[in-house]
Amino acid sequence: MLEITRDLKDIVCCSLRYALGRRTYITSFVADYIMEHKELIDNRVKTIMLKDLDDYFENRNDYYKDDECDYQSWLKLKKWLEGK
Repeated sequence: MLEITRDLKDIVCCSLRYALGRRTYITSFVADYIMEHKELIDNRVKTIMLKDLDDYFENRNDYYKDDECDYQSWLKLKKWLEGK
């Protein structure tokens, strides 16, 4: 089993940032991976991800250009994180 370190958690945060606004399979892949690995989410990671997702939702039409399926993946992840 993979050791859960701060570096691993940071990589997952970076993956979320990378995937925001993309128009590929990576959007749902990253969102699903995060939800499947709740052991990676502590208060720090949750705060970072929610901040990044809030930025995405606030700037989606101006800065982030993606499809409705991407929006739905991020919305699902945001709701999941808020419930943790």
